[in-house]
Amino acid sequence: MPRMRRPLSMRTLDRSPDNELYDHGCDLVAAAMAIRELAGSPDAARAVPAVLGCVEATMRALAEAAAGLERVTERADGLRSRRDRPDALASRSARMHHGFTNLRQALEDGERAAAAARPLASRMLAPTETAGRR
Repeated sequence: MPRMRRPLSMRTLDRSPDNELYDHGCDLVAAAMAIRELAGSPDAARAVPAVLGCVEATMRALAEAAAGLERVTERADGLRSRRDRPDALASRSARMHHGFTNLRQALEDGERAAAAARPLASRMLAPTETAGRR
């Protein structure tokens, strides 16, 4: 497995979990923006299959993280909404679960799409036999 650079926010272990979570979310956005900026560079073509592998792994990790985000949101909502009517709480909870289910499905679809694109990009970038004969 290639060595990955550690985001700056991973080095600050003495911070509260909510600040750490937000900082890692910001790192994710910053990484996506940097990838977007470099994606069109002809000099970056060799990295495309590897980056698609990173996208695949990221989508998998985010789908798994979405389950944790759903659980923590549900626990926080349950503590906060004891004053609500049971039917209002059940309706809000059902909508939230539906939203997180859709999010996980979309992330899993993204993971599969990146997995499918990776070998296609690799084949396009591989030297061909006919190119060596010229």
